Amino acid sequence: MITYKKEMVEQEVFDKFICDRCKKEITDDFELQETHSIRFWGGYASVFGDENEIECDLCQRCLMDLIRGFFRVKDQCL
Repeated sequence: MITYKKEMVEQEVFDKFICDRCKKEITDDFELQETHSIRFWGGYASVFGDENEIECDLCQRCLMDLIRGFFRVKDQCL
């Protein structure tokens, strides 16, 4: 025989996105689709520090401000 019991489980769920640059809080679904999260580890002799974990969350407007003049737009493949 298999029996089951109910348990309360605590889990983390999404609340809001906060841009690390402008501090804007984003909860709107359409705006959330355009947020960008950068995550990586610095390598040996990295300017970010050896083996440091780097994180940055940006809204689309802040990302545009930071990369304006440097990004490329490629044609979409249909």
